Amino acid sequence: MSFKLNTLARRIAFAFAISLLIHGLLLWGSNLQLPQFKSALPPLTARLEALPTAAPAKPKPSHKTRPVAQVPAPDPLPQTETPRQDFSLAASEPAAASEPVAASAPADAPTLASAADKVVERPPLPRRAQLTFDIKKGIGGFRVGEAVHTLEIDNGHYVLHAVTKTIGLVKLFKSYELTWYSSGSYGNYGLRPEQFFEERKESSGTLRNTAEFNHTDQIAHFSTGKDAPLPPDTQDILSIMYQFPPLQGISTADVSVSNGRKVEHYEFEIVANEEIDTALGKLLTVRLSKLHGPNEEGLEIWLAREYRLFPVKMRFYERNGEVTGEAVITDIRVSEEEGTRRDATN
Repeated sequence: MSFKLNTLARRIAFAFAISLLIHGLLLWGSNLQLPQFKSALPPLTARLEALPTAAPAKPKPSHKTRPVAQVPAPDPLPQTETPRQDFSLAASEPAAASEPVAASAPADAPTLASAADKVVERPPLPRRAQLTFDIKKGIGGFRVGEAVHTLEIDNGHYVLHAVTKTIGLVKLFKSYELTWYSSGSYGNYGLRPEQFFEERKESSGTLRNTAEFNHTDQIAHFSTGKDAPLPPDTQDILSIMYQFPPLQGISTADVSVSNGRKVEHYEFEIVANEEIDTALGKLLTVRLSKLHGPNEEGLEIWLAREYRLFPVKMRFYERNGEVTGEAVITDIRVSEEEGTRRDATN
């Protein structure tokens, strides 16, 4: 009796053996798990609060302002305790000094304040905050990266840190990481940068730029070895998102901004009460559009009126007018404790 299998039978037996081997590896092989990340900041429960109005401010003589067209004033946002949406996530440790609260501005805090005449204070910033953004290609394109901004204020000193990088499959084709660091004093009239650091990491290499702002002598020192005059109230490209100049009663605003290599003058057009869609729902915003000429880069920033005028969307334009990308908010977390101002008087 011969037990030799014919060619067809051998092929079937071989395929069956391979199938058993694969299933065995799936059932009893090593257990692979993705890393778990937890935020060090407390969870956030957000609520709507009305944006308080401030007394009209007399603009600085050096600032160009154009009167706002006469339009009916919008109805104020309802000041209720109704939760807007629950963005709570598990935290790895409790808040250092308080329980988490909403990211919206306190009802008694004037939001559109005047630094020129120092009539009223700017809205207070929390002691700690974390904002997370999706980075998308073009306008509403596919997700190519993520940006995380963190703010910490301690005894009148602030630190802003932002990291933007490619993620997922995109990172396999183009590895890119941009780090911004801004630090300085925090007083009754907001953030005052003293140092700014930028680092860009790409496959071609790493580029770093540093700027130091001497407000006493009104000089900006750059790591390139160059110096430049430092106009009053100059911000860097990170702090400007959290410390925009007074917005009350004007349709354009002039600002001086440093990118770590030089100080530039920007003029922004202001559009109030624009509603945008985000992962947090529909947000009522103030849109700031950088006015620029041909062959100049453009920028738009949306500040959320329900959330202390935090930035919730940014759009970037190339010199040819093409939109290179958008950053859209996905998560906001704050601590209840208010940041201490250096020149606050109690």
